[in-house]
Amino acid sequence: MALTFQIIGYKKSGKTLITTALVRQLSAQQLRVGVLKHDAHDSSMDVPGTDTARFSDAGAQAVLLQSANGTFYHQTTLQMPPVSALIAQLPATTDVILLEGFKQADYPKLVLLRPEDHATDFAAYPNIQVFASLTAHPDATLIGAPAICDWFQQHYLTDFNFKETKD
Repeated sequence: MALTFQIIGYKKSGKTLITTALVRQLSAQQLRVGVLKHDAHDSSMDVPGTDTARFSDAGAQAVLLQSANGTFYHQTTLQMPPVSALIAQLPATTDVILLEGFKQADYPKLVLLRPEDHATDFAAYPNIQVFASLTAHPDATLIGAPAICDWFQQHYLTDFNFKETKD
């Protein structure tokens, strides 16, 4: 079973920067990393004018594209599947799953604080392990990307046995 960890925070808190830094760090250790990102805005994977965009625009609920660059899946539905169903779609060989967002999910999480945020703003969210910020913040235990990545390495990777998933 893959180690699953969340990075949450409000817009422009540094979630993508930290997620990307962790992906680089973990991949450099030969770990297989999967990332699920939640976007509360109206974003789309389909590029306007492409065939996949035309299919989606025509009303397709799901479009799957296989190309030399990989396999891409786009689903449009009003009923969002639970995070566990999204995780189940990742390859079984995944070692680490990073969730960017999905604040309500009950996986261990790191909260990134912007200067105007407070730890109490996140009291409703379960399983918070640590508060962090990219810059000095009175509510943050970890300051800066290197400290955040080091903390993750020390507190999660050293206690997790990847040997059984790598064999």
